[in-house]
Amino acid sequence: MKKLIVICALIACAACAPGKAEIDRSLQNGIVWPGVPEKPRIAYLWSLRKVSDSGIGDQAPVQILNRSEHDFNFRDSAESESRVRDSDFLSAPQGVAAADGKLYIADPEAKRINVIDLGGMESSYFYRTGDGDLEYPVAVAAAPGGVIFVSDPQMKKVFAFDEKGNCEFAFEGDFKRPTGLAVDAERKVVYVVDTWAHTIYSYDFSGKRLGRIGRRGDKPGELNFPTYAAVGSDGCIYVADTGNFRVQIFRPDGSFSGAFGKPGDAFDDFDKIKGIALDREGHIYIADSAQDMVKIYDRQGKLLLFFGRKGNNYGDFLMPEGIAIDSKDSIYVADSLNMRIEAFRFLGGR
Repeated sequence: MKKLIVICALIACAACAPGKAEIDRSLQNGIVWPGVPEKPRIAYLWSLRKVSDSGIGDQAPVQILNRSEHDFNFRDSAESESRVRDSDFLSAPQGVAAADGKLYIADPEAKRINVIDLGGMESSYFYRTGDGDLEYPVAVAAAPGGVIFVSDPQMKKVFAFDEKGNCEFAFEGDFKRPTGLAVDAERKVVYVVDTWAHTIYSYDFSGKRLGRIGRRGDKPGELNFPTYAAVGSDGCIYVADTGNFRVQIFRPDGSFSGAFGKPGDAFDDFDKIKGIALDREGHIYIADSAQDMVKIYDRQGKLLLFFGRKGNNYGDFLMPEGIAIDSKDSIYVADSLNMRIEAFRFLGGR
């Protein structure tokens, strides 16, 4: 097969002058789940809407409370699109990743990837791919060494950027709609969820395709419009099999390992699952965007806890999308229609 990796020109990071992000810690540790008299397991930490203090786009966008969750194409001119991209605020974040003290946010409405240093709160963003600009980046994943992977379903590509935001290459092979991304740092594998192909592709860190998992169907090992994926400490791949209302688990070799979930509106059922992540104890966190909450399961599919509710107050959600958990068990949720990232902390399972 002809090698299709596209080498992107090394271009300086497309950010304006680096700014400072502003975190709202008003109710840090003031909200916990479950409530008294139970022992708390999850604590609310903070929310993030303003990602820069550049003053270029210093007016917060109007909150999107009455817009269809599928209607994201509301810009009507190149000028308004530029204002959204340069805005100091998040627009409609979908993907989020956390690594090495940095938070990476895919904001498809702004057509950019925001990078926040959680130590000093320095903030920047990038969007140039070498032969154009990102059109609708929905997911981001970080690998050791500062490599950042970004999926853009409108461009039907997955890109690799260096830590300065320079595009290095695009992945080989055709995609129908690449969405979720997951990195296995130990095995140096990147998994790409192709929603419309009902498949998970595996790649090495140079962008060479290694294999694929799944095909369309509802049997064990088959997928129906999957959206997000995560990799456990054992190398198993956990997939939000959204159209089948379940989570599927695959071994590192791609073989089927297990599944759980069923459709419904009960707390332990699934409606429209999106982001998925694991903490250090192996608990599985799933963002149910239709039920506006995050649910926590064990590997056998038993619901352990859920947190969040529909709304725009601290700890609430409106269509949560991506979710990431760092090495300290801090949990980051892309609260898409509230135009923010919310952070929580897992307090321990015992």
